[in-house]
Amino acid sequence: MEKSSEYVVDRKAVAVLVLVFVALVGSFAVIYLDLKSDIASLKNDNADLSSEVEQLREPAVKIYNQTKFSVVLITTDKGGGSGFVYDSEGHIVTNNHVVEGATNITVTFFDGSAETAQIIGTPDVYSDLALIKVDKLPTQSKPLLIRNSTQLMVGEPVYAIGNPFGLSGSMTSGIVSQVGRVKKLSDLGEPVPPPEGNYSMADLIQFDAAVNIGNSGGPLLDSAGYVIGLTFAIETGNTGINGFIGIGYAVPSVLLLRVIPALESTGHYDHPWVGIEYDPSYTSGVHLVGIVSGGPADKAGLQVGDVIKEVDGLQVNRGAVFVIYLERYKSPGDTINLEISRNGSVINKTLTLEPREPMLAGP
Repeated sequence: MEKSSEYVVDRKAVAVLVLVFVALVGSFAVIYLDLKSDIASLKNDNADLSSEVEQLREPAVKIYNQTKFSVVLITTDKGGGSGFVYDSEGHIVTNNHVVEGATNITVTFFDGSAETAQIIGTPDVYSDLALIKVDKLPTQSKPLLIRNSTQLMVGEPVYAIGNPFGLSGSMTSGIVSQVGRVKKLSDLGEPVPPPEGNYSMADLIQFDAAVNIGNSGGPLLDSAGYVIGLTFAIETGNTGINGFIGIGYAVPSVLLLRVIPALESTGHYDHPWVGIEYDPSYTSGVHLVGIVSGGPADKAGLQVGDVIKEVDGLQVNRGAVFVIYLERYKSPGDTINLEISRNGSVINKTLTLEPREPMLAGP
């Protein structure tokens, strides 16, 4: 009978093969882990890049999305403009000139819903502010937060949302070009005729975000999405162009926060009045070039030629600073203490402010 074949196992060779196999497995494992680490690193790099791209888009995209439902289109039988939701009770802030003389006011929200609105109190021509109210707000239309505009600095980014030429939900961006502008109402883009037009609007924000007809009443927002002003006018110069040429004006929020609560609670707002005319080019105080007969300044004994150096201890180097101080912090009935230079002498006067009268001019 034939014998079966016998196989002899070389244990050393097997051991070597096992070691080689283990080494190969280990190498592949190391390569795999390296690749996994590289892939994870690439994912992180991609996430960082995506984050940087998003940051480049911020804050404009974020601001628009968080405020768009609170900015409204206002249409009336006289024209239209923009506005924003002021509180959860349906109050909406806009410009006086947007609703002035209107008998029918419709507010259209970003979601397309529309409500009839009523004017609350008497719109204030001197700040060009008005308060209107609807019975119902859409769920997403929340009140916008308002920041104190006295903290604004030239160069800050700003964003204007409104409805230029009826193009609803439009947003533009720019910077604060200057703060503390004082302009006569008769000299603005939406001029107010005399006698009211002889008075000035104080503390205006100048900006370069593009705005046009229809933006009036829309909010001017800072980089956090807070309201810092209300768009109301543009500079047209002598170009004959009834459109934006690089300078827009906004009512400052510090004035809005004084006027709007008064319109809601009492139905009107009284601006403080001194009864003077001053030289706007004078830079060493408030140089008086006119005194309104029977006005507060006349009653306090001020004279043409006087130079107001201080008001309530605050140094004033020009008339605009004086007017801004009154608009920000004072009301009719308040008294102010004046340090005056008269014919080389320093004298002090106490003056009681009165409300502005339509037939009389001056701050």
